Amino acid sequence: MVNYVVWSLVIIMYAPLFYQLYLFQWDKIDYTHAYFILPLSLWLVWRKRKDIKELAQQTHPGRHIGSLIILFTGLIMFVFGWKQEYMFISTLSLVPLLFGLVTYLYGRNMLKPLFFPILYLLLLVPVPLGVLDSITLPMRHGTSVVAEKILVLLNYPIKREGLLLTIGYSEIFMGPPCSGFRSLITMFSLMLTYVYIGSGGFSKKIILTSCIAPFALFGNLIRVVSLCLITFYFGEKVGQGFFHNFSGIVIFVITISGLIGVDSFLDRKLQ
Repeated sequence: MVNYVVWSLVIIMYAPLFYQLYLFQWDKIDYTHAYFILPLSLWLVWRKRKDIKELAQQTHPGRHIGSLIILFTGLIMFVFGWKQEYMFISTLSLVPLLFGLVTYLYGRNMLKPLFFPILYLLLLVPVPLGVLDSITLPMRHGTSVVAEKILVLLNYPIKREGLLLTIGYSEIFMGPPCSGFRSLITMFSLMLTYVYIGSGGFSKKIILTSCIAPFALFGNLIRVVSLCLITFYFGEKVGQGFFHNFSGIVIFVITISGLIGVDSFLDRKLQ
């Protein structure tokens, strides 16, 4: 009964924060993948409900000092972040608070089925805009440089000035969506779940996880090159209109296909 009261208090404490995140914050920083992180994390916990129920009956409460320290660290982070309006810190506090609370109430064995679902919540923490810009700017620059070199090799009339590509008489500015970061973190979030629930040992999961970023970045490069070619042949209205809005599916298809291919290859090698 006491445990239910504690978990109810945690829900009441974080409800206003998630209300703000779902209504404003994630949309403000173009962090749209974050909307499905909490539901996916809860679904992963639900999949382990039998293991969790058995462990709850077999194990005794932790009551370790270490668990209390982690729990209070999370609480202090939440209060500080909430008071100072640092949503990054108050959201991040959820991870240590859950680790501390789970191990204190149910013992360390309970972390086995819950470790990944709790750690997965890191992906919903809204990164500060300054940090986000420092990540996406080099990615935008790198993508524009490589796209220019590929199209020069293919004998297309293309020039680059900073983040502005000029192909023929059309100009394409490498805005934040062209960095590939949004696609990368969205694919990373989805594929992590795919790898976690998939079959295979730890080494296979590490290999698959390490392949997510290269496939997503390659998919974004193909998207940018395709965008340049569509703009060159059909004009800016077509290239930066319909195609630009729906070209994200290129990254999705390349990342999914690549990971399924690597997954099948590893299955054959490990048999």
